[in-house]
Amino acid sequence: MPERFGDWYVYTGAVHIHTTESDGTKSLEEVVELGRQVGLEFMMFADHMTLSNREQGKEGFYDNILVVIGYEHNDLDDSHHYLLFESPHVYPSNMSAAEYVAAGASDGALGILAHPDEIRTALKEHPAYPWKDWSVEGFTGIELWNQMSEWMEKLTRYNKLAMSFAPRRSMTAPTERILRKWDELNMTRKVVGLAGADAHAFPVKVGPMTVEIFPYKVHFRCLRSHILLPEKMSDDFKIASRQLYDAIRDCRLFFSNSRWGAANRFQFYARSGSEMALCGGSLSSPDGARLYVKLPARASIKLVHNGKSIIETFSDSLEFGDLQTGIYRVEAWKKRRGWIFSNHIRVGV
Repeated sequence: MPERFGDWYVYTGAVHIHTTESDGTKSLEEVVELGRQVGLEFMMFADHMTLSNREQGKEGFYDNILVVIGYEHNDLDDSHHYLLFESPHVYPSNMSAAEYVAAGASDGALGILAHPDEIRTALKEHPAYPWKDWSVEGFTGIELWNQMSEWMEKLTRYNKLAMSFAPRRSMTAPTERILRKWDELNMTRKVVGLAGADAHAFPVKVGPMTVEIFPYKVHFRCLRSHILLPEKMSDDFKIASRQLYDAIRDCRLFFSNSRWGAANRFQFYARSGSEMALCGGSLSSPDGARLYVKLPARASIKLVHNGKSIIETFSDSLEFGDLQTGIYRVEAWKKRRGWIFSNHIRVGV
């Protein structure tokens, strides 16, 4: 059941999931069942360069889980990976990143830059796939935190065994680099930030053994995205998928590492008189406005204004009244591990 506060409902799901239609290791139906077992309420599948699951009519509700299907596009150099949902088809493989981003925007598709901040050099057989062309226009958002990327970035020949048996221990937080870039982009327009599971459940050979890295269930118990809806999610697939996509486009979203605790009771909002704004929302002026943060448990709270941290405190709540024009977001940390990251509230902009 979704968490509710006031008139708003919080739905929890996983974004960026692969199946046997590309390089995943289980069918969509098998993966959805694993998502059901850990309490997901929506799942967003994106196999590489194929919409075959969607073409087979597999979008819809599976019990109470909303399943939507897009795909992951990349350029001819296997770079610039891009998650596309609601595109009419798979775009030509010879398109440049600028071309398929523009094509998706023209067709009204939702587009997310996938693992854009990858940097890894330790293992040549596992190169990085970062986003390089920041001149592109038309994308909806950024995958700020990607489970497989962070795991791979920390992998060496010497720690492979330990990393394979305890993959969640490697998860720290989105990099400061990508958070700065995201804040910079949001100074001019809304760009949603979310977490990606990038779930494959890869089998990896470690000496004489074969280990499944990040089994699907482990993925789903780690990075999650949470959307905010002003009404309950509809039982009608077309309406429900529109609710999901609209929430993402509107930045009504926060994301978390559920290893450090369930986050669906997290609240971040601003008030000014009769005005109220949640993640993705806005207030017309900073005059008389106050920001509120409420956590499910005590943690280190960081309030960020226009890309700069202005308050850091350890608590389960925060109230702040000295608001200035600009954009605000909040981070919650358990020791040195990122727990919850909100999207922005805009004040006077």
